[in-house]
Amino acid sequence: MRFAALIDGTTAAAPLQARALAAFLADGLTGDGPTGDLGGETVIFVADDREAQGLVALAPTREVRLVRAAPRRPDLMAESLLTAARGGEIDLFLAPAGPWGAELITRLACRSDGAALTGVLDARLTGVPGAEPAGAPGADLAGARLQARANVYSNHMVGRFELLRRPWCAAIDASWNGGRPLSPPAHEVLPDTAASADAAPAASGDARLDPLTDVELVAEPPAGSLADSRFVVVAGYGAGGPDGVGRIARAARRMGADFGVSRPVVMNAWAPMDRLIGASGARTAPAVCLVVGASGAPALHWGIERAAFIAAINSDDHAPITRNADAVVVDDGVAVIEELAALIDPHGRVETE
Repeated sequence: MRFAALIDGTTAAAPLQARALAAFLADGLTGDGPTGDLGGETVIFVADDREAQGLVALAPTREVRLVRAAPRRPDLMAESLLTAARGGEIDLFLAPAGPWGAELITRLACRSDGAALTGVLDARLTGVPGAEPAGAPGADLAGARLQARANVYSNHMVGRFELLRRPWCAAIDASWNGGRPLSPPAHEVLPDTAASADAAPAASGDARLDPLTDVELVAEPPAGSLADSRFVVVAGYGAGGPDGVGRIARAARRMGADFGVSRPVVMNAWAPMDRLIGASGARTAPAVCLVVGASGAPALHWGIERAAFIAAINSDDHAPITRNADAVVVDDGVAVIEELAALIDPHGRVETE
C-alpha cells in the first residue's frame, strides 16, 4: 500500500500545502496498523527547475518525486499521474485543500476509475495487509477500504463516507492548513517515471500542442468542427453587437483561425448556434485560443480550458478571463484583433461583407 501527497510547487501556496499535508499524515490518517509503516512519497509539480531544491525541502515524506508542470493546469497534472494510478503503483492520492486540490483529485479519480472525496477531516484505512517495500505494488488489497469524515452542506454538517474503488483520491479540509510544523525528513528524490505534466496530451489522441510551433497559418479557416481546431478566436458579448461579432469573425478568417462565440452572443442571435463554445456547445483543445470581449464565465472556460495558450483581449482588466489567461491585452477587443489580423495576413487584405 502506497500513498502520494500532492503539492503544487508552481504557486506560492506550496509551503502551506506541505505543512497541511504533513499534519494530516501525522494526525489525520489512521489505520488497522501504524500508518507510519505505509509506503509514501510526495509528488511536487515544478515549473522552474531552479526552485526544485527549495521545494524538495518542504516534502512531508522522505521520498520525493518532481514532475514538470505548467502552472494552472490541474488537467495536465492529473494526466501525468494516470500511469501510477491505473497501474496500482499508488493506492491513495492526498491533495491539499482549495480549488486546485479538489479539481486535481476529481479529474484523477474520473480518469482512473477511482473514488474522490473533498473536504476530508480525517480518514481511516481498513483491511490493509501491511507495509510494502517501496515501489512494490501488487499486495492483495481486495478487502481494503478508506473510511473518511468530510464536511458537507457548506460545512454545516459532517458526513461519513467509505471509498470502495481504488485509487482513493482525497482532498483534505482547510482546517489542516493550521497544522503544526514538523521536522522535515532526510529526502530522497525519485526519478520522474511519469509523463511530464506540461508534455501530457491536451486533447484526445497522442497530439501534443506547443503554442509557439503548432499553429500553421493558412489562407482559409479550418473546415472541421470547433473541437478539432488548433487555432480559435472566440467572440464574447463585449464585441458590442452583430457588427462587432462580424468584424471579429472576418479577422479570424484572415488569420486562418476558426471562429467561435460565447453563449450571450448566441442568445442575442449575433451568431449561429453551431459557433457556440462552452458547456452548451463545443469543447476545444487548440494550441492557441484568442478570447475577444468575453468575461470568461465558467461555462465558456470549460470550453477553452484545454487550450495550450489562452490570450484574452478585453477592456475590463478585472474580468474573470484575465485570471485564467496566459496573456492579457487590456484594450478594445475588436480593434486589437483587426490590427493583429492585419499583421498576420501576408496580403494585407481588408475583407468586407
